[in-house]
Amino acid sequence: MPSYQQIPLFIKILTLSLIMIALNFSTPLYAAETETPAAGGQISVPNPGADLWRAVRQRDTNIVGTTQMKNVDAGTLINTSGQKWRLFRMNKLIPISMILIGGVLVLLLIFRLLTGGMKLKNGRSGIKVPRFSPFQRMVHWSVAILFILLGVTGIILTFGRSGLIPIIGNEAFSYIAIIAKRIHDFAGPVFAIALILMLFTFMKGNFPKLLDIKWILKLGGIFGAHVSAGRYNAGEKIWYWLAMIVGVIVIASGLVLDFPIFGQDRAMMELSHVVHAIAAIGIFAVSFGHIYMGTIGVEGAYEAMKTGYCDRNWAAEHHDLWLDEMEREGKVGKTVK
Repeated sequence: MPSYQQIPLFIKILTLSLIMIALNFSTPLYAAETETPAAGGQISVPNPGADLWRAVRQRDTNIVGTTQMKNVDAGTLINTSGQKWRLFRMNKLIPISMILIGGVLVLLLIFRLLTGGMKLKNGRSGIKVPRFSPFQRMVHWSVAILFILLGVTGIILTFGRSGLIPIIGNEAFSYIAIIAKRIHDFAGPVFAIALILMLFTFMKGNFPKLLDIKWILKLGGIFGAHVSAGRYNAGEKIWYWLAMIVGVIVIASGLVLDFPIFGQDRAMMELSHVVHAIAAIGIFAVSFGHIYMGTIGVEGAYEAMKTGYCDRNWAAEHHDLWLDEMEREGKVGKTVK
């Protein structure tokens, strides 16, 4: 008798095919033998597959077996928590996120209509005060550009299935989603480096002081009452520390998702995704307020980060204590280095 190695390859394939065909026909034959009449004279045929998955969906723990594969979750035959994570994402995370982002935009629009923006009461003086160095502006714009890039691509990946597919179709969205994911994955680690630079670059002057409480109580002088502030007011300090703390959470959870090669199991990946999404969408929504106040919301604010200088009247209205320090040091009208 020839050994297994001596049997021609086509005979092996033919034999395997015949076995598979026989197994395929054996299942309905067996089912036909065991079918029992149901109420009304109808025949009920058991469906082992449907019964299995129904039981799986009702389980609270994963189905685990043994395997020769040496990897995290390699022995997990069926991961039951994945369905719970998917339902949470589709039924809670996405709808609530849409409401949050939409709500913030609506509030900013109402605020704009009510206030019309904060104009300089005394106009511009023409005297320039150095506020941000070229390095500070480079760090700020690097973080800002990466933040917006990650925010937009994250929005596409989160809301695209329900928001873009009905408009542009599946095929077009697939290309957009692939590009968005690549940008998001590669920009994330770069953002982490830029955020660390921002943490140390702008830390000086951003520690809270007692006068910040008065600024908060007067709502920053939005409704006319002047309130004193140093180099950064309480609102800017709150945004700074919020961006740093939440940013670290977003980065840490994002790196877990970006590099699944350090022993993370599926439970950790699911948790990281939920934390990443909640933190990222939350800080993205809050950032609209910072962007608004730093551009069209407060007259003269944008030029400070654009050119490095601010007008003296702007500094007197919003950062008078800092302006006094600059004048005592003879820095008003000097070139930013």
